[in-house]
Amino acid sequence: MYYVVKIPTKVQQIYHLSNYSTMKAYKSFALVLFALIFFACDSTKKVVATPNTVPGKDDGIIEVTFLQMNDVYEISPSLSDNIGGLARVATIRKELLAKNPNTITVLAGDFISPSVIGTLRHEGKRIRGKQMVEVLNALGLDWVVFGNHEFDYDDLADLQARLDESNFTWLAGNVRLKGTTWTQQFFKNRNGGTEICPDNQTVTLKDADGTTINLGVFGVLVDTGRKPWAVYSDWAESAKKSYAELDPKTDVVVALTHLNVDDDKKLSAMLPEVPLVMGGHDHDNQIYKIGKATVAKADANAKTVYIHTLRYDKNKGVATVKSELRKVDGKIADEPATAVVIAKWEKIKNESLGSAGFDAAKPVTTLAQPLDCREGVIRHQPAPAGAVITEAMLFVSKNKPDCALLNSGSIRVDDVLSGTLTELDIVRMLPFGGAIVEVEMRGSMLRKTLDTGVANKGNGGFLQINRARRDEATGKWFIGANALDDNKLYHVTMPDFLLTGNEYNMGFLKASLDATGKSSNPDIPVILKPDPKDKSDLRNDIRLALIGWWRK
Repeated sequence: MYYVVKIPTKVQQIYHLSNYSTMKAYKSFALVLFALIFFACDSTKKVVATPNTVPGKDDGIIEVTFLQMNDVYEISPSLSDNIGGLARVATIRKELLAKNPNTITVLAGDFISPSVIGTLRHEGKRIRGKQMVEVLNALGLDWVVFGNHEFDYDDLADLQARLDESNFTWLAGNVRLKGTTWTQQFFKNRNGGTEICPDNQTVTLKDADGTTINLGVFGVLVDTGRKPWAVYSDWAESAKKSYAELDPKTDVVVALTHLNVDDDKKLSAMLPEVPLVMGGHDHDNQIYKIGKATVAKADANAKTVYIHTLRYDKNKGVATVKSELRKVDGKIADEPATAVVIAKWEKIKNESLGSAGFDAAKPVTTLAQPLDCREGVIRHQPAPAGAVITEAMLFVSKNKPDCALLNSGSIRVDDVLSGTLTELDIVRMLPFGGAIVEVEMRGSMLRKTLDTGVANKGNGGFLQINRARRDEATGKWFIGANALDDNKLYHVTMPDFLLTGNEYNMGFLKASLDATGKSSNPDIPVILKPDPKDKSDLRNDIRLALIGWWRK
C-alpha cells in the first residue's frame, strides 16, 4: 500500500522527479505529512508532484505532461542554424513544470554516444558521454530507455560509470548484463550497494484538486548494440510482460522505446491500451495514430521536442493524448544552471581538440552548395556527403584501389552543412574518426557486402560507394567499367570499423591479422593498415583524410 505525498515546491526544484525511487507516505487524520525517500532506478518507484494549493473537490480528471527528446548527441545548438541546445530544453521544462508540476522529462535512447566531445580526452580519459550525463542531470531528466548507442564502447566500465553518475532512471527493458555464466539487470552503484535499472516502474501523481493517477511506464529497445557483456530478449515479449505486470496496479501505462518506427507501430497495435509510445532511433520527427494511441518521435539533437499532454478521466477510465511539436531555437532562452555546465564542457572540447591536432576554428573549405548530412538522406540513398568522403578515402589510398566503401553510420552530424566549414565541422561529421584500411577482397565477398549495403537502407550499414555501381534493371554490380567477377580479388578501401564485423548485418566482414600477418578471413586475405606512428599518413584518421583532400 502507498499513500499520496505532497512534495513542497522547493523540494521539487532541488530534487526533480527522477531522484525518487521509492516513496512511502504516512496518513494523518488532519493533513498529509511530508515524507520522502529518493533513489534512482527502482521498479516500485512512487512519485507525486502537487502544487501548493488548497484542497478542492476531486473532479476525477488529471493531466500529466511529458517532455520528450530522443537521439541527442550534442549539448549545444547546431553551428549552421542555431537550432537545438539542451539549455533551451531545460527552459522549456521549467515552463512546463510551472504550468503543471506533473511534468515528466524523458529521453527515448541514444545519448551516451556518439558526439564530438565524447570522443575526446579529459584528465587522461576518454570522455565517452560523461558530458551528456552531467548536462542531463542539470536539465532535470527523469526517465531514459537504453538505446543502441549506449553500447558503443567496448569497455563496460565506461557505461557503468555513466550509470553511476546519472540522477535519472534508466529503463532496461529487453537488455541484460551478461557474465560468463549469468545474466542480470543493469544497475547503479550507490552508497556501497546497487540500484537495479528496471524494465518498468510505477509512479503516483496527484493534482491540485486531489485527483490521483497510478502511472506505469516500460521501456524496450533494438538489439543492434551488441557487446559480449550485453544480451537481448525479444522486445515484443518484453513489452507484453511489462504491460502484464503494470496493468493490474496502474490506471494508465505508457511506453518509452528505442525501436524502428515500424516496430513502434507494431507495439502500439499489439498493446492498444497503451495510449502513448514515445520513441527514438529514427532521428526525424514523426507522429502516428494507431487506433486511439499516439506514436511519436522528435528530431535528433533536440532540434525539436514533443510535448504530450495525457488527460485521464478516472470516472470513465479513458486516457487521451494531445501532442505538440516544439522547435528548439534561438527564441528560447538558455536555462542558466544548465548553460553553466554546457559552457564547461564546450571549453573542455576546444582544449581537447587542440591537443589532438585539430584547430576548431580553422577553415577547411567553403562549400559551393549545401552538403546534406542528415541521416534521413545518407542512410537511404547515395549522397553527395558520401561521395565527398569516399573520394577523400581514395585520394589518400596508396595501393590503387578498385573502389571505396563507407558505412553511412560513420556520418553523425545529422545536419545540412553550408558556407565555410571548419575543422570542428569535420569532427562533427565524423566524430568516431578511425583509420582507413586497404584490403584485397574476393569478388563474391564484395558482392555480398554491396548487396547487404543496399539491404541496410535506413540503417548505419547502408553503404556509400565510389567506383562501384549497380544496374537497377538487372541487379548486376560493376566495378569501374567491368561487371563484378566473383573469383577476382579486388582492392577495396574502407573504414577499419567494418573489419570489426560490428556494423549492422555485416558480421561476415570480421577480419584481423595474427602475429604472422595472416588474415582470419579467407575472403579478405590481405589487410593493409597505416602505421599509427606515422603522423603524416592521413589514412590514420578519416577526418584528417577529408581535411587533406579538401585542402589539396
